[in-house]
Amino acid sequence: MTVELEAQRQFWNSWNAHFREKERQQVSLQQAEVVLRWLEELGTQNLRILEVGCGTGWLCAEITPFGTVVGTDLSDEVLERARLRWPAIEFRSGDFFALPFEASSFDVIISLEVLAHVEDQQEFIARVGHLLVPGGKLLLATQNRPVLEKHCVIPPPAPGQLRRWVDSTELAELVSRDFEVEELFSITPIAHKGFRRVVTSRRVNGILEFTGIRMRKVLEGAGWGWTLMLKARRKGALEAQSSPNFIK
Repeated sequence: MTVELEAQRQFWNSWNAHFREKERQQVSLQQAEVVLRWLEELGTQNLRILEVGCGTGWLCAEITPFGTVVGTDLSDEVLERARLRWPAIEFRSGDFFALPFEASSFDVIISLEVLAHVEDQQEFIARVGHLLVPGGKLLLATQNRPVLEKHCVIPPPAPGQLRRWVDSTELAELVSRDFEVEELFSITPIAHKGFRRVVTSRRVNGILEFTGIRMRKVLEGAGWGWTLMLKARRKGALEAQSSPNFIK
């Protein structure tokens, strides 16, 4: 393992231990809601699913009704604890680019807030495409760059923490070589400063929802969400329609 990867491993082991193992915040919960809805819409319970950057493994546990689940993360210490919590799930620690997965071995690949933390995003998307069957689904959540840069207060990256956010146009272009975008939208409006802080506050949204106005949906539709949610199909589906694993 390179010095850089070792620094990332140490950072994510510490981050998950201090944050994700103690609490799942609303951003993560709403990302999971969308992923679960997408999985339900596929209409099958025999999927081969890989979660890349699974962290503590909590989402892996929630998606087991849909098929066989494998979770991978650089945080080896965190995954050791995940194996104790969920012994029926396969967890593989290590560098996603180097782990020995076979080509076209998954029907669905899920990745929540990982894209911004990899060195080569195009290579990451290509690797995902390589591991999916033709017609397979990529279900991805990533930070919405304009919202975080302009309207949120975010501490600078810590040692071992890579950071490169994208906007919706950049994300669509990034996946266009290997995937056809089926859905791309923002969720979870958040702001820490200015007028948007007031509009996105729980108090204001609570009052509006009491009167029947779903402000959250309006703001998400306007691209004000912290998260970009992407559902995309790996290209090459026509060649795979005769396969028993082809996802319709």
